[in-house]
Amino acid sequence: MKWSAIHLLTFIGLDIAFLMDGSGSVGADNFIVMKTFVKNLTASLLEFNTSFAFVQYSSGTTIHVNFHQFQRTGWENQVDSISQIGSNTYTAGAIQTVVNDLFDSSAGARPNAHRILIVLTDGQSSDTSTYPSATALADRKNITRYAIGIGNVFDSQSATDELRSIASSPESDYVFKVDSFEALDKIISSLVKRITVIEATVMRRQIVRVELQVNLTFDLNNTVVQDEILNQIKLKLQEQGLPSNTKLSWIKQPDGQIFHKKYNEKSVKEQKKSKDEF
Repeated sequence: MKWSAIHLLTFIGLDIAFLMDGSGSVGADNFIVMKTFVKNLTASLLEFNTSFAFVQYSSGTTIHVNFHQFQRTGWENQVDSISQIGSNTYTAGAIQTVVNDLFDSSAGARPNAHRILIVLTDGQSSDTSTYPSATALADRKNITRYAIGIGNVFDSQSATDELRSIASSPESDYVFKVDSFEALDKIISSLVKRITVIEATVMRRQIVRVELQVNLTFDLNNTVVQDEILNQIKLKLQEQGLPSNTKLSWIKQPDGQIFHKKYNEKSVKEQKKSKDEF
């Protein structure tokens, strides 16, 4: 019998919701450009442990695809099928709807995932007085918010202040302004970098001690044998609910070895007694 310790590293994952401005001021062509940006950013983040939702707002809010409904293959068609609503801009109310109805287990939001909301807007909202309560609600649910202002309207101080009201702090990390819808793709790399930093830091670490009944024909110092044992342990743990994205690695002991022989308590006591008697 030998024992060792395993380091389990589980990436908790990211649930990312896009809140797209579908008000009349956006225009049909710009709405298509905005959807292309959403698709490009989504594609850049698919390789990570991510899930996505797509929402549109104007006078009201429509959840087109929630986290349950997101299709890891065919999601582009889900975005393409979204038609612009038109009408007015009620951004704060849309944030409140997303927080209450989308970032919930009933909509497929994962309980341990980090929650991200990306808000796109081309103008100031008609319900700015609701921002404090909407963002406070988002904070209570630990939702990180990015605010993206599109167009020269955000050259004004009041419009910029509204973006600050939407976004998480600090402003330098979570507020983006672009001159046009065509310029949205220019900020994708910055967004991916900041979001993946969150993904890399949001993980669960766990150390598990295992005991092995050793077949003496195996060389436990052989890395191929060690990797195979680790793979078999992972398969067994997955049968008991371990997330598939968990990474396992052996922890070396202070002497550089992975495995050490386990002595039963009785033999250790007998050895100690023999030494004391001598």
